[in-house]
Amino acid sequence: MSLLALHGVSYRHHSSSIDLFNQLDLTVAAGECHCILGVTGAGKSTLLQLIAMPNDVDFDGQIIHHPNLRLGLVMQDPNIQLIRESIGAEVAFGLENLAYSVNEMFSLVEHALAIVGLDLPLDTLVSHLSLGQKYRLMLAAQLVLNPNLLLLDEPWAQLDNSGVSELNLVLQRLVDSGVSVIMTEHHADAFAEVIQTYWLLAQGQLTHVEANSINVVSASSILKDQCCEPDLDFSVPNTNSAANTQSLITDEVCATENRLSIFPLKVQFENQTPVVEIRKILHLNAGDIVGLFGENGSGKSSLLNQIAGIDDSNQADILLFGKPAKFGRFNKDLGLLMQRPSRQLFEVTVRQELEFSLKRFHLPLSRVNEILEQLEISHLETQSPHKLSYGQQHLVALASVLCVKPKVLLLDDPFAGLDEQYFTNIISMLTAFARHGGTIIITSHRPILEALLTQYWQIENGQLTTKALL
Repeated sequence: MSLLALHGVSYRHHSSSIDLFNQLDLTVAAGECHCILGVTGAGKSTLLQLIAMPNDVDFDGQIIHHPNLRLGLVMQDPNIQLIRESIGAEVAFGLENLAYSVNEMFSLVEHALAIVGLDLPLDTLVSHLSLGQKYRLMLAAQLVLNPNLLLLDEPWAQLDNSGVSELNLVLQRLVDSGVSVIMTEHHADAFAEVIQTYWLLAQGQLTHVEANSINVVSASSILKDQCCEPDLDFSVPNTNSAANTQSLITDEVCATENRLSIFPLKVQFENQTPVVEIRKILHLNAGDIVGLFGENGSGKSSLLNQIAGIDDSNQADILLFGKPAKFGRFNKDLGLLMQRPSRQLFEVTVRQELEFSLKRFHLPLSRVNEILEQLEISHLETQSPHKLSYGQQHLVALASVLCVKPKVLLLDDPFAGLDEQYFTNIISMLTAFARHGGTIIITSHRPILEALLTQYWQIENGQLTTKALL
């Protein structure tokens, strides 16, 4: 039985003169698992949304839904879909609209949350969840309605390793029971046991590809022994010497200039059990690159927010440049890339987005072209950052932070939604940034980039442990 069929589907954004999709054909039968591959910005997320809501979009061709189709969609940024305050209410929302009784809803909601590994009280506030936990929550909110076609947008990027394993088991059970799945994924190897058919979306065309012809590379294996340093100048003035204020930072300064000190503290929400505890003093110097790793909900983003001063509950125990962490205090010396890049994008075009930061600190606007070229996103400069893909938004938000050349860079899961080429570009830029004295903390659900790190921080069972690598 065919649940979904696309015949000659063409589509272009209203602001573009070029078709994003050109004569796409796709048929999905019951019990099939399809994976759509493609570079960042190819249109994979847009295609899933078009499949899910064809009546909301002006396109050419046909999208045919079977009369009995029950479709579930989990978008790459689950915040777009979340509407209720507690996790129980979020999962129950669809059931309420279908007039289920309270007793029926209670057991169904608990079962759906258990399936996705979100073992939390039903009254847990959604605002207290990490982005990965929110992805699990939205998956549960779809599964509770028993869809027979499930659309998943880049699940690997938002889930930790245990979440990926759990999802594999869930998907295999669904497919075995006749449910169909379409996922978009840069890391399709993580779901290879479930995926049956691969498609490549490139230059507006959807082409079937054989599994043995796919070269899918995981983020952790992209890094080579030597990263090429780009031409972009990330030099930082040596502020320790009045006579040398215009000279570039030296190797000696990189090894000795303290940038960040964290004293023993607990990270927690008000009146809640601590998420993570730090029991010893941590120091970061110029040139340090720290990997902060932990599962969904372990407290990585919460700790970064405290270092940046967004959450000042531990202000006295976190010193940046020798001063208590306070948001806005350090101006261009501190750069923060949030896990949700859309939260820090607000201008009309990509170029204006980058120029805003430079104008604010009276820096040369010529840096815009440097950053755009280095990240290979010059073709996006006239586009609205709000209409870009999730991965492209990450690139633009990072560019707006990097162009002011901060001394400390906090990156919250910066590689989500990026293909291999953009991943490599960012690593090259971050390597140069650190070599010229920049200090970096990078969070991730899983250990990556160990060849570059000077310190390895792991959050596990509520405790942060550290290991020096270089």
